[in-house]
Amino acid sequence: MRARESGCGPEARTECSVTRTVFLGTPEFAVPSLEAVDRLAGRGALDLVAVVTQPDRAGDRGRLSVPAVKARALALGVPVLQPARIDEAALREILALHPELLVWAAYGNRIPRTLLASVNDRAVNVHASLLPRWRGAAPIAHAILAGDRETGITLMEGSAALDEGPILAQERTPIGLAESAGDLTHRLAMLGADLLERAARWRRWHRSSRRATASSTSRGPRTSWLAGCVRSRPSPEHGRPFVEIASSSRAQRCRAAHRKSTGCSRSMTSGPRSRLARAGCVLSWCGPRARGR
Repeated sequence: MRARESGCGPEARTECSVTRTVFLGTPEFAVPSLEAVDRLAGRGALDLVAVVTQPDRAGDRGRLSVPAVKARALALGVPVLQPARIDEAALREILALHPELLVWAAYGNRIPRTLLASVNDRAVNVHASLLPRWRGAAPIAHAILAGDRETGITLMEGSAALDEGPILAQERTPIGLAESAGDLTHRLAMLGADLLERAARWRRWHRSSRRATASSTSRGPRTSWLAGCVRSRPSPEHGRPFVEIASSSRAQRCRAAHRKSTGCSRSMTSGPRSRLARAGCVLSWCGPRARGR
C-alpha cells in the first residue's frame, strides 16, 4: 500500500526494485498476515497492489457478511477483488495488476497454475499446521481432535496442488489442554504473521528439500464440527454422513467445534439456544483457574 504512494506503478516496474505483490485470504486467520504484508510494504520491501478474497455472503439472519480480510484491506486502503473463483475473467483482472509475488493465507479457493506461472512460481502460503501433518481444510480442528500436543505454522512455497509446496520455515507451539479451536486459531494467526514478517527473505530463498507431498501428509477426514456433541448431518457434496472421529474424547470434539476466540470455552455451553449445551457438552476445564481469575 505505502509502496504505491512512491509512484512505483506497472509502467515503472523495470526501474523499480519493489516487488508487486497480491495477497489472497478470506477469514480472520488471514488478517494478521495481511497486516504483516502491509508492514513490509511500509518498509519498502514490497508493493502491496491488491487483495483477493471471497465474495460477500449471506450471514446470520440473512444479513450480508463481509470477509474479515476485505474489511481490513479497505481500512488499509488496498484495492479488493472478490471473484467467486479464479476463472479466466478473474485471472485477467489479476494479471492486469502485473503481480510478481503472491502471498496467501486461508484463501479458500485453488490457485490456478496459470497465475503461478505468471509470477514465475514466486508464491508463499501461510498454513496453520506443521506440514506434512494436517494439510487441507480445518487443520486446527483436526490437531485438537487427534489429541496432538503441539501444532504450529508452516511457511511454504505456494503451489497449484493442495498444500504440497516446499517448506520454507516452521514455528511450533504447544496446544493448551483447555484451548478451543477459536483460541488456537487466533494464536496461530498471530504466529503466522510474525513468521511471515521475520522471514521476509522468502523472496530469495531456494527450494527446500522437504516437500509436503500427498504421500507424506496426514489429511483429516471429513468431520462434523460438532461430532460427538450433536448428530452427524449429511454431506451436501456426497450425500452421506460426515465421518466422526471415534477416538477423540467429548472434550476434544467440543473444543474443536468452538471456532470463536473468547479466551475461554465456557461460552460454548452458555445460553438456552446453545446446541452444545443441549447435547450435554459440559466443559469442566474452563473454570476460574483456567480463565486466570
